[in-house]
Amino acid sequence: MKKLFALLSAAIAAFSMSITASAVTHYDPNIGHITYENAPEGTVYMDVLVKMDTEDQNFVTFTQPPTHGGEKMPITAESDIAKYNEDGYVSLSLHHKKAESFEINDEGDDLMTMHSTVQVSSDFIDLSINYGDFKAAYVDGEGKVLGVTDVSVTEYSRQTPYGFHADGSSLVFQRHGAHPAVISVTVFLTGLVIISLPIVAVFIYRKRSKRIKPSDLAGNARKHMK
Repeated sequence: MKKLFALLSAAIAAFSMSITASAVTHYDPNIGHITYENAPEGTVYMDVLVKMDTEDQNFVTFTQPPTHGGEKMPITAESDIAKYNEDGYVSLSLHHKKAESFEINDEGDDLMTMHSTVQVSSDFIDLSINYGDFKAAYVDGEGKVLGVTDVSVTEYSRQTPYGFHADGSSLVFQRHGAHPAVISVTVFLTGLVIISLPIVAVFIYRKRSKRIKPSDLAGNARKHMK
């Protein structure tokens, strides 16, 4: 029985770890790290595109231009990237009212920040849920679109922050944490073990009780009488 209780404790511990594992390293889902390679010649930055209708409650004509070195870039509502609307995809940084800032860094790790509140969340998890797969546009210093990637694929990792990485025409949406399917299976199996152990313990206890012969009970009784 002691071994069974030890297994039960281990199962409970595994269940707790499966819930908290992805929270060991926390990354803010409101901040997207943007990197790219094999971009068209003349690319200065890469903008994220979302499939957002112009009638969407979050759509605005123009937010603010990206910044580079602390200075606003010469991107306006008349720029090519601001007017881009192919297959319903538009610039996230320029047309979503919750797009707070977009900082272009010479180091190659650009940062796009969304604004979320307790009541209304507009982080990159919610954006992917509300608008589906992303695309990305390669843009020059004047706002001209030089190329657009294919729709994104989502990859999960506990070691990387939220963000996007493009390689030529391919685009990866990097989501921090374990894959939902992995979490679901882990929680299900752990819960199954926790539920099963007490049942197994009762079964073994009853089976052992049945193995005690009447003659053994009589013998034990005689020993206690002496």
